[in-house]
Amino acid sequence: MSESSVKRLFAELLFQNKLTAFGFVFSSFFLVLAFIEGVFRGRLAPYNPYAFNLLQANLPPSFSHFFGTNFEGQDIFSRVLAALPIDMGLPLAVVFVASLIGLLSGSIAAFFGGLLDEVIARLTDIFLAFPTIIMALAIAATLGPSLFNAFLALLFVWWPPYVRLVRGRALEVVSQDFIAASKALNTRFYYILLRGIIPNVLPSVIVYATMDVGTALLSLSTLGYLGLISPNTPELGQMVSSISNNLYTYPWEALLPAAIVFLMVLSFSFLGDGLRELLDVKVRPHIFIREKVEDV
Repeated sequence: MSESSVKRLFAELLFQNKLTAFGFVFSSFFLVLAFIEGVFRGRLAPYNPYAFNLLQANLPPSFSHFFGTNFEGQDIFSRVLAALPIDMGLPLAVVFVASLIGLLSGSIAAFFGGLLDEVIARLTDIFLAFPTIIMALAIAATLGPSLFNAFLALLFVWWPPYVRLVRGRALEVVSQDFIAASKALNTRFYYILLRGIIPNVLPSVIVYATMDVGTALLSLSTLGYLGLISPNTPELGQMVSSISNNLYTYPWEALLPAAIVFLMVLSFSFLGDGLRELLDVKVRPHIFIREKVEDV
């Protein structure tokens, strides 16, 4: 498929599938907003998200405070804006690093096989035997409440599915004739890895990673909700947790953070599902058939 064909099919998929369009629009919106807020450091927020003002505690939504204030008098809308770089950046970093680990480890295991493949496969199975969120909670609780420790805890349990996914796809690629021919010609390993294996497994990783961002975001919010992130750090899960005891009295304090988490998880899930239709060979045979007919 040519580059223009891929662009045309992506645009067609985006505009014909309303759920994919929803995911693309909202995920792009949150990414851009998080980037701007992270770069300009609170320029978008109408109030200082860290400043206390107990005289304005628990105010309902109004023109001066769009979504009210919390029990410390902090503007909720400003806190949510300050939380976006964290709640978008950290899950993206976890997924990116985990996918790199999976690409390298899975490809190396499939290429060399033997004892190395067996060790990597069994180590991955051991990690996958434990519930991901339980392990992350235990590690974060052991390391202490901080964003960096939350990143380490999530990353520690996030790489195994990528290794298993890449290894499975890479085993199929390694069995192909062009890999055997490359080995026979004594082609260097890194060249086969970069030009032969990774390009063939990358589409599956992109699809899985896109859908996995929402899961990582939800896991980060869970850590924040359970108090495993520094107390005054603006994080959506922690913001929901801070009002849990007075949820029925001041429901607006949890409404916006919870809605943002819901929309971000949903948008990345829909976007990932749309990318799966475009990139995954197993679900797009009709695309190749139509492309061949058009080329003829």
